[in-house]
Amino acid sequence: MKPLIITVFILVTLLDSYLYGQDLKNYQFYVEPLIIPSIFLYYLISSKKKSLMIFLAFLFVWMGDMFLMIELSPDFLKWAVFFYWIMQLCFFKLYSNYWKGYSFKAHFLGFLIYGSYFSVFLNHVYSSLGDMKLHGIIYGLTLSAFGSITIMNLLAKATMKNILLCFGILIFSIRDVFLTYNKKYFNEDFFTYSIPILHGIGFFIIISAFLHFEKQHLETQKEIVQ
Repeated sequence: MKPLIITVFILVTLLDSYLYGQDLKNYQFYVEPLIIPSIFLYYLISSKKKSLMIFLAFLFVWMGDMFLMIELSPDFLKWAVFFYWIMQLCFFKLYSNYWKGYSFKAHFLGFLIYGSYFSVFLNHVYSSLGDMKLHGIIYGLTLSAFGSITIMNLLAKATMKNILLCFGILIFSIRDVFLTYNKKYFNEDFFTYSIPILHGIGFFIIISAFLHFEKQHLETQKEIVQ
């Protein structure tokens, strides 16, 4: 079942990428809403300990996608960013259950990498954000903090779950950067094909990382009981 769901997810993501790149947005309304649900099905089948925070993250990222795709007014973009921000908080809350701390060296490097990344980006687009400045700063700071912590833990211990989470957040953040440039800097779809791919793949990798965290947590609990 898993290979079938993954195949559907890949096909839907690639089709959405093609439609986005060809500016066939009327057809996107039938395809893009299927990306997150396909990942959700994969999570439901793969998870042995369903998490409310994961469920909420799926809900809010899907709502963000819908508001971003419809975007009947500038307020829709604000709501989309808000829903994506809530999604981040859900992931952050869940991650706090597995976060064991980190060394000062890892802390410094994580802060340096994501801090520089966010500073350069914000310096470039801040004047173009208009009434989205506050939204951009809050969202960017939250994502940078989350990404920084994942780098800290990755440098402290290079396990598969830490690699996946760090890599997934990075991919998802690049997608956010591309969207910001499209919406606020270029005022047109300069980046096209890559956005649905980065969105789908990034979110799938993040979910895969949390499945690894969950598996390890269950194995640890089992060892304690024994």
